[in-house]
Amino acid sequence: MNNEIEKLQSELYKYRASLFDRASGLPTVYAIFDELRRVIEKEKIIGILYIGIGDQHRIEPVFGWEIYDELVKIFTMMVMKEAGRLVPSNALIAASSVMGDGFFIFINKTNTGAQISKEYLHIIAEQFKDKIGRIKEEFNHKEIRERIDLHISYKVLRLDPMVRTERMIYQAIEEVKYTAYYPDKLKEEELYKELNRIIQRREIQTVYQPIYNLRDNSIYGYEALTRGPKNSFFEDPDTIFTFAGKYDLLPEVEEICLYNAIKEAVKLNFDSLLFLNITPDQIPKLLDNHFINTLSDYKIQNERIVMEITEKFAIPHYGIYQEIIVRTKGRGLKIALDDVGVGYSTLERISEIGPDYLKYDRTLVRDIDKNLIRQELIKSFVNFAQKINSTIIAEGIENANELEFIKSLGITYGQGFYLCRPKSVDELKR
Repeated sequence: MNNEIEKLQSELYKYRASLFDRASGLPTVYAIFDELRRVIEKEKIIGILYIGIGDQHRIEPVFGWEIYDELVKIFTMMVMKEAGRLVPSNALIAASSVMGDGFFIFINKTNTGAQISKEYLHIIAEQFKDKIGRIKEEFNHKEIRERIDLHISYKVLRLDPMVRTERMIYQAIEEVKYTAYYPDKLKEEELYKELNRIIQRREIQTVYQPIYNLRDNSIYGYEALTRGPKNSFFEDPDTIFTFAGKYDLLPEVEEICLYNAIKEAVKLNFDSLLFLNITPDQIPKLLDNHFINTLSDYKIQNERIVMEITEKFAIPHYGIYQEIIVRTKGRGLKIALDDVGVGYSTLERISEIGPDYLKYDRTLVRDIDKNLIRQELIKSFVNFAQKINSTIIAEGIENANELEFIKSLGITYGQGFYLCRPKSVDELKR
């Protein structure tokens, strides 16, 4: 009997977990479908307001889940506070999903008891936008503020007796959320076409961030970084690569990035190293004669090239991958592993690859002078790098305190906004 009770209790917990958002304690939108159906069948009309913080793909993969969770937690508290002030007490509030980053508010009457209208929802939406929009100025992590976007949309849903109520509610919910993220109703198909146009016109730009020798402040090398067309949806590189990966356009995007970086770098007339980013899927191209011939055409020695393999994407076919790395190094190219400390590879796999450089991830460098756990972690990686004969490059150095701590560990090379922001060739030549 006790086992049956425990099993039932366990199932109850699972059921509740699937219907309630743990951060806010609110039900998910699908948990209140029956109540929504009853309200709209009675009132014949209901207002739907969606508020989302969104842009997870621009924040979490770059800065880590802890930072994104902190952002969502603050956002949730702000939404709940303003909802208590702005909307009637009988409004239904629901999370968009478990562990989600958006909320739906369903309103069947105004504060004065009047019928819902589009004008009323617009006023409420603007008030939410004004209050919650302050998160962009108040969030603790300055480097993330510019990536925060508040997404708000609304709709008046009227009962249509010819359409099944549940289906009508579901479609309205999807439409409101979609409109919030694409205010101009720019569909994914249009974004796909836009990215294809960017690829065809080769409108992807390259900027370079110096990597410094921290002992004498000389430039050790340059990392080539990607930027999309100015003021476009694809200006941010993370947006380009995330979207390209989703629609199998990564090979085309990476090819442009790679060859642009080589072509533009020649204009710098430097003799230091050039770090070129590449995803694991594109590693076989390193053995392509076309790539090697391009280096030769631009009179760039293989030994000056460091292929920086990002580990934000899982490594497919590990055995084949390792073999290609060995053959790549045999051609004189150097190998760096990016995102070390937060990427997919274990220490064992890293040691098997034997990279020339370990790019220590910027999320672990942030506030390292104050964070004891991060201090111990980087010390372990310094020892590990020495054992496998790799050189650590600290990424994302943002202030003097971080720089001094990194130098105190004997780390020779580093990069970050504090040292120099990414710049175009023309800016670097001035």
